[in-house]
Amino acid sequence: MRSMLASMIILTLCAAPAAAAEFLKSGSAEYDTYYVENTVAKIDSGAGTGAIVDSTGINRNVKGEGPFHDMSVRCLYHQSAVGETFHFNGSCVETDKDGDNVFTTFDDKNHYLMGGTGKYKGITGTVPYTVVELHEAVGGRTAYVVNHKATWEIK
Repeated sequence: MRSMLASMIILTLCAAPAAAAEFLKSGSAEYDTYYVENTVAKIDSGAGTGAIVDSTGINRNVKGEGPFHDMSVRCLYHQSAVGETFHFNGSCVETDKDGDNVFTTFDDKNHYLMGGTGKYKGITGTVPYTVVELHEAVGGRTAYVVNHKATWEIK
């Protein structure tokens, strides 16, 4: 009986990492990314401004678990403003607890899933998003949250 119980425990422990590493080949998820940004370079012509920004953050699936939950995120982007017109584009790496990552690019309207490593290899998709500025952080940095509504496919 003890041997059978020990075998069941060992099988459960061995199966758990495999289950944690699984990722659906297609699906959808809503997640928030909480960022703090650091402007690393800025120019101002008097007619317009531009900046290079380094942002770091963490993803939280709105359900508290599931796809894109508890991933660290690092983004580099360019922003420009002329009058009331504001544009930005950049790229991000989102890394999960297994060390697998997703590479994204983004523009004024969407993030684009461009590929990844491990379980995310071959991932593609479009991710509309909205941005809400939260507050200023230490050192003049800005904290904000971005809500993502992702759909993806892995080929």
